[in-house]
Amino acid sequence: MCEAKKLFSESEKLLIKQAASIQNGHGYRVGKIACEIAKLAGLHSLDRKKLRLAGKMHDTGKLLIPNEILEAPRALTPEERAIVRQHPSLGLGILLWRKKNFPIEVLDAMLMHHERWDGAGYPLGLKDKQIPLAVRVITLADVIDALASHREYRGACDVDFIRHELEDGKGSHFDPELAEVCLQHLDDILAKRVTSKTQ
Repeated sequence: MCEAKKLFSESEKLLIKQAASIQNGHGYRVGKIACEIAKLAGLHSLDRKKLRLAGKMHDTGKLLIPNEILEAPRALTPEERAIVRQHPSLGLGILLWRKKNFPIEVLDAMLMHHERWDGAGYPLGLKDKQIPLAVRVITLADVIDALASHREYRGACDVDFIRHELEDGKGSHFDPELAEVCLQHLDDILAKRVTSKTQ
């Protein structure tokens, strides 16, 4: 039995489903990819159910972003980008408003998945190991799935481009050790992604 069925009310399960379904099931795939990265990296300290739930829910704040922005078939304007950048805080606000004790991994992933290893991310400007390990895994899973997915403004990126982005972001955007694991096993990670649309 999955974690949602055991722990959450019907309305909370609906919220999880809505969050995971944003952008054609992006959250489902991020959760699955994150668990695969954790397995490949030997991160036995990370609870897989909580990590998968964190992946499903990391973009919950986008439920409050207008669809005409999320689905814009063009580059966003500076004003629209500023609105999208609010989604980590909006997601955390949704969960705090519901007064449900979601795991800390979910709250951290929701707020921090756009932080960067070099400290240039948002909204808190955290760097390297100030960013929780689970979030560093979710960040990689998020970027890998986003690059591999068709978006309204571009087609899906090929494996060589994804590999280049991981290599380029190693030690700047991403935890360098985790990025190296992803580079070594990228074909396996992408294969796992294909099977995880709504699981």
